[in-house]
Amino acid sequence: MHDFLIILLKCLISQSVVQMRLGRNGIYVDTCSPNKIFWLGGCMKSFAKAVMSGLILLVSAHVSAAIVDVDFGDFTGSWVNAVAEPGQGQPVTSGNGTVNPTLRWGKPLYHHPGKQSGYQFESTAGFQTQFDTDTGTSDDFLLGEFTHLNNMILSSGARLKTVDLQLSTTVAIDGAAPIDVQFVFHFHHDETLNSAKHCANGEANGQGVNAHGCADIISVTTSDFSDVTEINGIQYTLNIQGFLVNGLFTDHFETMEKSTNSAIIRANISAMQIDTPVSEPSGLAIFGAFFIGGAVLRLKQKFQSR
Repeated sequence: MHDFLIILLKCLISQSVVQMRLGRNGIYVDTCSPNKIFWLGGCMKSFAKAVMSGLILLVSAHVSAAIVDVDFGDFTGSWVNAVAEPGQGQPVTSGNGTVNPTLRWGKPLYHHPGKQSGYQFESTAGFQTQFDTDTGTSDDFLLGEFTHLNNMILSSGARLKTVDLQLSTTVAIDGAAPIDVQFVFHFHHDETLNSAKHCANGEANGQGVNAHGCADIISVTTSDFSDVTEINGIQYTLNIQGFLVNGLFTDHFETMEKSTNSAIIRANISAMQIDTPVSEPSGLAIFGAFFIGGAVLRLKQKFQSR
């Protein structure tokens, strides 16, 4: 059927003739001399443009079907699976299962009582995005605001190494009923020594983002434990793309000491088809295009005769 469309479109565009005949195995198509079209033995010179109109409508409908609406409900978050160095001030969570979960850890310096380091995440409200099944991805969108409270803590106390952010929401794809899903994102935290001469980001201490001591470095990736949502033979996954900091996109987040550092987390949707062939226009649809073309032609002739 794909070859049939290609031959027919080429002939119509070049104003060549298409010789079509019925056989046991379907429709046979050949090209002939210019300026006339023979269809089952009948001359149809002016039918070419009308048929082209019908085919354009058919192809346009087929292409637009690749754009799928994806509706997310409101997100709630939880900090889970925290891992820290041994010492006082092991990670403690609060607000898990809400739109603003928090995490605190570390033993504060003596002259900063109660000032532990911490994470917090403010989830985005529900939204709609569109997914292109031809490219296998969606445009990037904003998932929420991440904040690191980079307070000075003792190196002898607990220092965060990794933690997971678990986001729960509902998703409805292509008008289907909403389903509950969970996505898990893995945070890696480099709690640097503030007094190091050369900081982990390769820059000198006391300058730029290292002005108050070496900046901590945070990276985040999509966890292997994230839900893969399967609908109509397609597996959808929500992927972390990185941080948006002061309008600039980066795959990691450097946070200044003695400061509250915030960044927007960007994400997108990717998908993988599960061994399901993409259907091509059926023979009935092709004949439908011809009937549409015929209707266009008849209307044109009707108005020209007036």
